[in-house]
Amino acid sequence: MDFTPNQIEKLKSLGINIESEKLEIRNLKFEIKPKKTNSFVPLLSISGLTLISFSGLILFKTKNTNPPTIHSPNQPSNVSPSPTQVPKSIQHYLLTSQQYFSRALQAQSSKSSTVELLNNSILAATDAIKEFPQDSRGYYQRAKIYQSLIDSKPEFLNQAIADLSTAQKLDSNSYDITHDLASLFAKKGDAQNTITYLNQTISLDPTKAQNFYDLAKIQQQAGFLPQALETYNRLMPLISDPQQLAQVKSEKIALEKLVTDNPSLKNNVYSSPTPSDSAPTIDSPTIQATDITNNTGLIIAAPETAQKIEVSNQTDSNSLSGSGTILANQKEITISNSKLQSSSQVYVTLTKGGKNKTLKVLSKSKDSFVVGFDQALSETVEFKWWIIN
Repeated sequence: MDFTPNQIEKLKSLGINIESEKLEIRNLKFEIKPKKTNSFVPLLSISGLTLISFSGLILFKTKNTNPPTIHSPNQPSNVSPSPTQVPKSIQHYLLTSQQYFSRALQAQSSKSSTVELLNNSILAATDAIKEFPQDSRGYYQRAKIYQSLIDSKPEFLNQAIADLSTAQKLDSNSYDITHDLASLFAKKGDAQNTITYLNQTISLDPTKAQNFYDLAKIQQQAGFLPQALETYNRLMPLISDPQQLAQVKSEKIALEKLVTDNPSLKNNVYSSPTPSDSAPTIDSPTIQATDITNNTGLIIAAPETAQKIEVSNQTDSNSLSGSGTILANQKEITISNSKLQSSSQVYVTLTKGGKNKTLKVLSKSKDSFVVGFDQALSETVEFKWWIIN
């Protein structure tokens, strides 16, 4: 059929000049009826978009603004495509784990509920590790869960150390990881690894006085007195409290005299232990049902923002240094120590009280020594002592 003048004008407004062409309308779609000459390409209609070629492609826009549905060659046109699965981020797993842990912390009165929530928290952290094995955060999250349970379930101590060790290899610049490793090795009674990770912690953040004080104390307990003296020198500029500064100065002066009087102490140098190269643990233990039925008293320790680090098995009875107190109106105190030998030298110095009084070692035997005054004092005094073998 021929177009009316109005239709021709509308097509012209679209940039189509078809005054000499004829089109037929079939099923609401345009189709070119070519003349006997081969100068025109047939019309194409795709999903409501009509294309006509007159020495070029012209696009007829439809009023339908919805995007077209594209079917695969083997998919029937009346079947909707399945939705695409969006991969979960590591933040998803970490948040899920933390939510379960927080709920477990709040539900400690109900043992069955607590165990289930804790296990879900452990499993979510494990999923993070499986999906993102090169990201330290999954290992760190799981280690923190185990770390919170060690007081009631000490068998999780080695697992927490393993997870933190892997996290530290993946992120060697994390202050939190090295500090937690120092704390766990201290709890295990491993003084050398405690010193190693406290040194790393201080290197990463040399502004926290507590870490320096903890390190100096452990170095003295382990017999590394020159290193302890160096740590005191680095600690003192960080102390603002006058009373604390006076105490540290007193300990430092006594230690300086001790090292000066015993040049052989300078040979007692600390060396870091060789770290193990064990493969990271992916799967991890969960809390067994017997923990509920046996009524073992599961305790979750809340995370602490500041934690004092002390080696658990180093006490006055088996370390090379320590502190003591002589109460008012008492003359002396006996200190037992398994490190004491017949050739050992014991040094003492007052840290509080006893001004202008002389504190000394009154006697010593194989496993103990006595510290005191010639006469009892009317005040309580505190002192530090060192054993030199």
